[in-house]
Amino acid sequence: MDMLNEPELYLASRKRSRHFFIYIWIMYGMVYMTRNCFNSAMASIVAQGVFTKSQTGLITAMYYAVYAPLQIAGGVLADKYNPERLIQTGLISAAIVNMIIFFNHNYYVILIVWTIGAVIQAPLWPAVFKVISSQMSEKERPKMIFLISFGTSFGLLLGYVIAAFIPSWEYNFAVSAIILTVLTVIMYELCIHYGEYIKKPDTSNEAKASKVKGGAAGTCKLFAKSGFLLLLPAVFFRAAVENGAKMLSPTMLMESYEKISPSIGNLLNTFVIIAGLASLVLVRLVLYPRIVKDEAAGTAIMLLACVPFVAALKLVGTIPAGGAVVSLCGVTFTTTATHMFLMYYYTYFTAFGKNATAAGVANALASAGVVFSSYGMTRIAEIFGWNTVTTLWLVMIVIAAVLAAFAAPMAVRFKKSLPK
Repeated sequence: MDMLNEPELYLASRKRSRHFFIYIWIMYGMVYMTRNCFNSAMASIVAQGVFTKSQTGLITAMYYAVYAPLQIAGGVLADKYNPERLIQTGLISAAIVNMIIFFNHNYYVILIVWTIGAVIQAPLWPAVFKVISSQMSEKERPKMIFLISFGTSFGLLLGYVIAAFIPSWEYNFAVSAIILTVLTVIMYELCIHYGEYIKKPDTSNEAKASKVKGGAAGTCKLFAKSGFLLLLPAVFFRAAVENGAKMLSPTMLMESYEKISPSIGNLLNTFVIIAGLASLVLVRLVLYPRIVKDEAAGTAIMLLACVPFVAALKLVGTIPAGGAVVSLCGVTFTTTATHMFLMYYYTYFTAFGKNATAAGVANALASAGVVFSSYGMTRIAEIFGWNTVTTLWLVMIVIAAVLAAFAAPMAVRFKKSLPK
């Protein structure tokens, strides 16, 4: 049996599941790195006068403006069709897009090509989530969902490290194109050679849940009852602040403190990203599920903990640079953990065959948040300064925390109603 030709399957072998997950983890981290090439190169691009902050931010914003609504369709596709095929398509298209940008620096060509790439890559994340939550060995799935949370921070961290040391910003894209091409070939080989270890899943529970809840026609009702619809605006606000802190920090620090160059700004930003990685480990070991057992409640708690760090950033440029970096680390520490909580929450829709759909819809809102942070916040920073940006962050985090708190009791009742 060929994984590329069998959309409904899972890897029965725990060993092979782990091997395949290692590839998925590395692959998704690399994809996330390439998706943020312009953000990691922004400080150098602005310092060299190639493009302005808002021009560079608009490139990323246009990508996510197209990518965001297509996430919903991508989630539906990943639930219905072969996710491995969708991943391969996303990888090869991203490689081509990166290579075109390496050779052509015309602003409008870059803007158009980067946007087209968003269309083709839209199903990639829902497909990845579908693979780890439905197609791996069942006993390995909870652990894999936790570990995939590190993938985005790993990719972003690697992107900023590369940007700090490469001779010129466009080499970000050459490195990305080569990596993505290699990953496409590896995916093809793994899917062919793991065919003997895959089996058809038992869909009896899924069919039972679908019948009870009304199937595909009841998707919106299902999401409303679970508190998922209430969480979606919180996902938008959280993503806008988290990505703003991770992606705009080098430029913010460079423009707020005279002694911080673009390279130093990128290196300092690695601490900001590492803080997010550390939160995943500490929250998983200490807080969840030992103390906090509900994912929506955990999201609310971490967002409330973010408030004092964002408030401190209102003094950026006035407080010492070290204090600004610590505050940025606090923002990413608290907000990154919510990404892990939410991914566990999406798995509760697996019984209804809607796990990839839920992940896609949520990622659509998160992507819209990235659009706002990439262009809206850079534009606000140009016109009004970084203090206005951090004030906006504070308002969004408070609203997100309140929404998550209201969704928590709904999520608890929904989980109790799931078929055993």
